[in-house]
Amino acid sequence: MSLEVQNLRKVYQKRFTTRPPLTAVDDISFHIKPGEIYSLLGPNGAGKSTTIKMIAGLVLPTSGEIRIAGKKGSAPSYQKLSAILEGTRNVYWRLTPLENLHYFANLRGVPSSIVKEKAPRLLEDLNIDAKKKNQSQHLSRGMLQKLALAAALITDPEVLLLDEPTLGLDVESGRRIKDMILRLAREEGRTILLTTHQMDLVEEIADRVGIINHGKLIQEGTLPELRAIFKSHIYRLRIKGSLSWDQTWKDRGLQLLQTQGDVHLYELDLKNGQGVSELLGYLSARQKQDPELEILSCHRVTDELEEIFLRVLKPEKN
Repeated sequence: MSLEVQNLRKVYQKRFTTRPPLTAVDDISFHIKPGEIYSLLGPNGAGKSTTIKMIAGLVLPTSGEIRIAGKKGSAPSYQKLSAILEGTRNVYWRLTPLENLHYFANLRGVPSSIVKEKAPRLLEDLNIDAKKKNQSQHLSRGMLQKLALAAALITDPEVLLLDEPTLGLDVESGRRIKDMILRLAREEGRTILLTTHQMDLVEEIADRVGIINHGKLIQEGTLPELRAIFKSHIYRLRIKGSLSWDQTWKDRGLQLLQTQGDVHLYELDLKNGQGVSELLGYLSARQKQDPELEILSCHRVTDELEEIFLRVLKPEKN
C-alpha cells in the first residue's frame, strides 16, 4: 500500500496577536512505495512531526493531499495505517501491555480472538512478555516505546508512521526494533515513514531520505544519490606536531577545527583529485623537514550521512 503526499502545507494562524502566521510545513511532496523505508530528516522544529500528524489524520492540512493506496485519506484507508508519535503517550498507562493491545485492536475492529493469538508472540518479539501483567505506567520509557510499537502492529497496518521509534532505548532494544522495521518492510512489504536523529539507523535501514528544514523538503534521494550530489573533496587531517601551513592552503579554506595537546584536526576543500595529490606531496615534504611531524589520519568526510545532512542545511543558515 503506497503513501503519497502532494503539496502538503500547514499554517498556524495566531489569534489575538500581531505576529505573522507560522508555516510549519511548506508545500512538501514525496511518495513511498510498498516495502520501502523512507526516512524524513531535519533539525528540531523542521516540520517532521507535524507532517506525520497530518498523514495520520490528527492535524488537518491547510492545503495539499494525502493519498493512501492512490486514494485520498479516508476512514477505510486509515484502517490500514498506524503511527507512533514522539513525545506523546501512545498507550494507556493504567492498562497492562496485553490490555493495551486488546484495546487498540478492538478500536480497529480486530476481534479479541485474533489478538489472543497474535499478542503473546508480538510481546515476546519485543522482549516485554515478562512485563505483560504490570500496569503500563510502571514500565520504563524504553518499554513504553516498545509497547507503542506493539500497539501499532497489533492492527496489522500496511502503512506505518514511526516518529523517533528508538528514542530512549538501550542498544539491545534499539536493535530489536531496527530488525523488526527491516522485517516489516523487506519481508512483509509494509510502507514505512521514519523520522529519527540517529544517522546510523538511517544509514542501516532507509531506502530513501528526505531532508526537511523550515517546513520545506530541501533534498531527497537514496544515500548513493545524495552522496553523488554532494560529492566533493573536503578532507579532515589529524596531525601530531606543529605544522606551519603555507598561505596557499589557507586560501583554500584551511580551518583548524580542534586541538588536543599537540594533536591538531584540520579541514580543507581540495576541490578535485589533483588537490589531494598536492596535499600529500606537501605533507611528505614537510615530514622530511620535521621527522617528528606525524600524520595520524586523513579522510574524506562527505561520504557520511551526517556530513551530507549538515551540508544540505548549511545554505539555510546563511
